[in-house]
This record gives sequence, C-alpha cells and structure tokens, in this order.
Amino acid sequence: MLAYEVREPNEGHCVIRFATSSAAARREGANELDCGFNEVEHCQRKPQFDQYAPGPVPHAVLIEHGWWFECHHCSRRVSEEMQQDAEDEGEEHKHLEVITDGDAVYCSQGCVMGGFVERRAQKAAQAALIEFFSLMYPDCTIGSIWVSRAPLQGPDRLGHAQALLYFKFPGAQHDATFTFGEDCMRISPDDRPAFYAWRDIKMPATEAV
Repeated sequence: MLAYEVREPNEGHCVIRFATSSAAARREGANELDCGFNEVEHCQRKPQFDQYAPGPVPHAVLIEHGWWFECHHCSRRVSEEMQQDAEDEGEEHKHLEVITDGDAVYCSQGCVMGGFVERRAQKAAQAALIEFFSLMYPDCTIGSIWVSRAPLQGPDRLGHAQALLYFKFPGAQHDATFTFGEDCMRISPDDRPAFYAWRDIKMPATEAV
C-alpha cells in the first residue's frame, strides 16, 4: 500500500491514507475529513511514509516532516518550529519540547502532567456522578454518562448541563436523562405510566390515557 496526503479545503486539515491508488486514497481521505470527493484540495503521494503502512504514521514523524498539532492540554501549536515561534513572540521557550503519547501530542512535560491530572479529575467526577445517582435511585440501570468538566457541577449560568446520566427506571422502554443539579428527569412520553408507577405517584389527569 502507498501513502497519500489528503487535504480538505476549509481548515486545511490533512490525513495520511494508505491505499493502492490515488482515487481510493482520495475517497477514504474525504470520508475521514467529512468532505466530498471533489472537494478534496489535494491528494499527493508521500513515499516517505510508505514504511508505516497500513498506518497510522507516528505523530512525531509527521511533525518532523512539517506537520503540526495542537497540544492536547493547552492547545499550543506543536511543531518543529515551536521553540522559535515562542522566542519570536517573546515567550519563555526552554521548557518546550515535542512529546507524543499515543494519539495525544503535548508541548511540554508540564502539559503532560496537566493532562494526566485533568484525566484523573474527570474520571473522579464521572465516578462521583455514578455513585450519587446509584445512592439516590438504586433500582435503576445506568447506561452512559457525560461530564463536561471536573469537579462535578450543575448547569452553568446559561442553563447548559455540565453532567448527564442516561438510565432506565423499572418498567421503562427507553432511556431517561438525569441532569446533575436539576430536580427533574427527562423521560420518553411512552414511559410516563411506568415513571409514575416507579415513583409511586398518581398520574396527572391531563396525562392519563
């Protein structure tokens, strides 16, 4: 398989695709970049990456060949010229170095540690949400959860949820939604009878069939 660089026209994002032909690489790259086949800005051979087939090409190698990525923690532009760019801007730059960890790219050891702390805090917030809900509603089955940030908190000042938990209560056919910090749940209309039975309250006359 041969390596091709596929570039989309709007933000200039690129991907490396390994394929047996330019057309196949263009099609696969367009799908990955979420653009049309004919919208691809270019699909160029990159023989220097052939040795990494079927992929992926390590981020460190891509950076050595002129690519750049955002730091996984602080969003700084990480490239071969990163230190020089920082020096040109009058910033401290001696601590900057390209560090890769799987799919993540960092600009410094400080950001590696910061990213680790963030992930630990995020996992702790997720665990706290599950523990809180399980204590409140032990007879429910938890599906998936989403936590925007740590520590665990309720909706922001604009009312946007910061932590959601999807679950099924006894008798429910569909997932319901619990928003941390709110005193209500969002349920499917089909599950209203089961919800009122679960909560052991009388269904309002306006909702009774």
